[in-house]
Amino acid sequence: MFEIRTKGKASLDNLRATDSNVSEALNTIYTNDYDFMIFINWNGFKIPMDGVSFSQIYNDVIIMLEELEEEYDFSVNFLDTGLTAVWSFTTEGDFLKVKAKWVDIASYGYENTTLEELEKVSNIVIINKSKFMNEWNSLLRIVKADLLKAGYKNTLEGFEYLETLSN
Repeated sequence: MFEIRTKGKASLDNLRATDSNVSEALNTIYTNDYDFMIFINWNGFKIPMDGVSFSQIYNDVIIMLEELEEEYDFSVNFLDTGLTAVWSFTTEGDFLKVKAKWVDIASYGYENTTLEELEKVSNIVIINKSKFMNEWNSLLRIVKADLLKAGYKNTLEGFEYLETLSN
């Protein structure tokens, strides 16, 4: 099982004129936001992540989604204090086999949210490729809307993928 859900609405800090890319802008708008949370459901285990942590892995997520358009095996590294992992992808027809090597996760105060608990569930997810991409794209639509609401423009470096997403 793999799905991505969000909880709460972002309170969105004001834009910073010096932000030149999406990661910086996300870090700015989500910095003081304690209401908006992202949950990655990995085989029934909910991995929490706040918006600042997502800002740190944003570029890796975009690379991952672009690589999935191709038909070859690859790995992606997520490196943040909220989520540190290596995901290896194998394409099997219309399905993906995603194998995770977990290094660290943050609990954000949620009970039983530890690396040890996560390692009790399977580190492999097999999912329809389109469904996997749709889960991420749904989150990215929220992120895109938040950036635009905060006053950022599509001229930020790294906004190109977001432009392909309809609302």
